[in-house]
Amino acid sequence: MPGAGSRQYSDDWTVPTSIAIWGGTSPDRARLALALGRRIDPELLWLHVSGAAESSPESDGIATTAVRAGHLFLLDPSDLKPETGAGNLATWFARGDATPGGMVLDLADFVRLPGFTRRLLEGRSAFSPTKVLVIANSNLLQPYYPKEEGGVRPFLEALNRIGVTGIYTDSSGLEPNSLDMNYLLRLQGERPGDSPGARVKCEQGAPPGTPGLFSVGEAHTLTDLLKALERM
Repeated sequence: MPGAGSRQYSDDWTVPTSIAIWGGTSPDRARLALALGRRIDPELLWLHVSGAAESSPESDGIATTAVRAGHLFLLDPSDLKPETGAGNLATWFARGDATPGGMVLDLADFVRLPGFTRRLLEGRSAFSPTKVLVIANSNLLQPYYPKEEGGVRPFLEALNRIGVTGIYTDSSGLEPNSLDMNYLLRLQGERPGDSPGARVKCEQGAPPGTPGLFSVGEAHTLTDLLKALERM
């Protein structure tokens, strides 16, 4: 798997990482993202990117009671468009002039995170308790981010350095930059009628026999995985 040899996997849920969920139905993707996020951080942040063809948080089963009040944001794709005047994604994160204390604020400005999200991320470091940032319908951001493999890896690693695990849901076909994720989980069952029997397969993750949250080839029914996450 491209780049897998350089990645560090762990079966410790408190170690910041990145997880992408794709395929299946919008409600199933949302249910899995919510369960994974809550396993790590009960007070997760949920950024729901909305487009004309995309569902709302409510239709995805993300009721206001499922995410802590004030932690769910409904955003237009352009709301998270990077500030192009700051340079492209890769070169911006390669900068050496950002101090550790200011890195989060710079990061928040660069990708235009909502103000409340910024405040919750301020003052964080690699030693902070792991925070979860869910970006639902992240495929709607593709016009603004590099599609090539390695294009979004600097962003994912920057989040990890401040103790944040990113969870992303994607309703479209994957771009090469999906290989930048540590874990790629595919939901199988793309019609509403398939949801009761939906399955989750790990297509990118820890090599078999290596400690990790998920191993390549590992598969579960969605129902069983959700129950297991709730028991952890």
